[in-house]
Amino acid sequence: MKKTAFIITGLLFVGFVVVGYLMYTNETTDQVRKTPEYILSAKELLTEFEKNDVNASSKYIDKRIQLTGVLKSIDTSGSLILGAAGDPGEIIIAVHPRYKESLSKVSAGSTVVVQGICSSFSQDKPAEDDLLSGLGATIRFRSGGIKP
Repeated sequence: MKKTAFIITGLLFVGFVVVGYLMYTNETTDQVRKTPEYILSAKELLTEFEKNDVNASSKYIDKRIQLTGVLKSIDTSGSLILGAAGDPGEIIIAVHPRYKESLSKVSAGSTVVVQGICSSFSQDKPAEDDLLSGLGATIRFRSGGIKP
């Protein structure tokens, strides 16, 4: 009985070690270097979502997209914000840690080519009694980065 319990415990331990090793050494897929499913300008993507968000969502959400656009700003968390000055719509790209160093090479107002996975869309609807509502569409990307 003790021998069987020892063997089962040993096999469980080896199994945990193997699974832990595989999880630790597994790298996430580099979405920036893969072939994009769509190539658009930031303005084109925003326009499609603003015209018909249902169709655009089914077409672009969870897809790898390459965008060319003007960099509005770089967020302190390492996100890129694309959009034209004066336009309330914006595209927020969460930069993958492997591409964080490339953020120092760009500045607001420059044109950049980025790629990532389109993850969500939201749009403020204007309210009659609130002058600040309806400030535009926001499209979010994950696992993104500036194209090398």
